[in-house]
Amino acid sequence: MKKILRLLVCLIAFSSGSFSCEMTSIEHYVYHHLYEGNFSTVLTFLHNLEQQNNVEGMHLLGIIYLEGYTDIKDARLANYYFSKASALGFLPAMKSLADSYLSGDGVEKNEQTAFLIYEKAAMDGYGPAQFNTGIMLKNGQGTPVSVKKAYQFLDLAAHNLDLGDMREDAAYYRDHL
Repeated sequence: MKKILRLLVCLIAFSSGSFSCEMTSIEHYVYHHLYEGNFSTVLTFLHNLEQQNNVEGMHLLGIIYLEGYTDIKDARLANYYFSKASALGFLPAMKSLADSYLSGDGVEKNEQTAFLIYEKAAMDGYGPAQFNTGIMLKNGQGTPVSVKKAYQFLDLAAHNLDLGDMREDAAYYRDHL
């Protein structure tokens, strides 16, 4: 059971764009209580953080609602929290919001909006957004094809230590442009 919990934690970390399985104290508290089935404790804790404008809490609240880790699964509500944290400059929330626009999960699908959000987070140095921006530029998804810009963003991602093994994927796509 503990292996499943650790896998869940890593999956949530991956989905939020934090590619290592290192947890912050907030994540540790949340995942511990999720594992114990204390869903109301988790929601109360995260809502209190949201009231304090804690961007990590807002982002985690969005992930909780998006993935349905409590009894409530609501992509629109998740995107509300992603938007709040994004407006305060939290890069993982920007990526999560862009992911939603790209897939149409809880919002009307809009590849142009997804691209603009990814690009903003990429320009601020966020590795997962650098990778996604490069791929979208390479494929002309939500933006005109630009091999030069795609190369630049994929090169940034390939050198971004926060991406871990995904750096190899970025280098592969960069080198095949």
